[in-house]
Amino acid sequence: MSDFLILAIITPLVVLAPYVSKITKMPVAVLEILFGALGVYVGLFAPGPGFDLMAEVGFLFLMFLCGMEVDLYMFKHLNHALLKRILLYFGVLYALSSTITLSAKLPALYIIVLPIVSLGMIMTLVRDYGKEVPWLDLALKVGVLGELTSIVLLVIVDGIYLHGISLELSKTLGILLAFMVAIVSLVQLFKILFWWFPRLKLFIMPPTNESNQDIRFTIMLFFGLVVIVGWLKLELVLGAFLAGTIVSTFFPHKHELFNKLNDVGFGFFVPLFFVHVGSTLDLKLVISNPMLISHACATVCAMLALHLSASFTLFGRYFRSSLHTGLFALSASMPLTFLITAASVGLRVGAIDQNTYYSLVIAAIFEGMLFTSTIKFFMRTAQKRQN
Repeated sequence: MSDFLILAIITPLVVLAPYVSKITKMPVAVLEILFGALGVYVGLFAPGPGFDLMAEVGFLFLMFLCGMEVDLYMFKHLNHALLKRILLYFGVLYALSSTITLSAKLPALYIIVLPIVSLGMIMTLVRDYGKEVPWLDLALKVGVLGELTSIVLLVIVDGIYLHGISLELSKTLGILLAFMVAIVSLVQLFKILFWWFPRLKLFIMPPTNESNQDIRFTIMLFFGLVVIVGWLKLELVLGAFLAGTIVSTFFPHKHELFNKLNDVGFGFFVPLFFVHVGSTLDLKLVISNPMLISHACATVCAMLALHLSASFTLFGRYFRSSLHTGLFALSASMPLTFLITAASVGLRVGAIDQNTYYSLVIAAIFEGMLFTSTIKFFMRTAQKRQN
């Protein structure tokens, strides 16, 4: 099947997903995954190399958009007591995750999988409720640190499974450290340059965009960092995410740029990624093997239990409202995009088998459906009480 024919079949599914979402109240991303799985199951299309490549670009663009929600200077203005509490939150998550993984004799990847916090679904909640909501404001800050932590850990996992505990692993970690130091140094350098030459920003991204210079520069930065990271044999996600943070840090005045890229990303490239994820699910195998679903349900329960325990322990007094603490825990417990990423990396390097990959993808779908619906229910209930 030609790649153009695959796209011609998939694009109507992408268009249909938001309409079905309004009727079913299910997240659009979850529906796109289900459409992809059903499309392959009924023989509507079969993924090809071209579609695989476009889906990977879609995922990297999603990570780029997540990075654009991050201001690198945000942590400078973050209250030290709150930052300490957030770091303790991750400490509790990883301690509980290690305990569960070792006691249940699960694959070591679960130490990373169970505490994952990702910006993907948090951003959909931000679009619905705004950043001003206290529990979402904190979820966004935690999501930024969680995403960076997850990216670094995935790079380490990739290195361990490909090279083992060896000189090659040390070389990979050294390259990662050197790359991060280089990025920080470049950020500081450009901060000084833009301070001395404020017109340089306007030269790079002029106020008037007759030739769409802002988009051209942004796309160049996106692909440039992705290629550099790939050349260094690190996870491509790192380059895409950092490209987004650099744009948001130095060009916060370009609000229309963020809107344009969001429209293009969530209108086409990101849905392709979710449809592709669904297409990797073998529904025949899932239906014939109920253990995959029970394993997925156990994963969902474990992730929710971890985040609820850590949230009420460390943020119960911060919110002074059990509802807000619970909503924060739910928003942190549905790392749809990064859970799928971790599963994909784990399968690629041999950290998990095909069945575990399926159960993790199913768990991501369940979390997206159940937790967003639960958040919407509690938010509607709270608004009715206020009125």
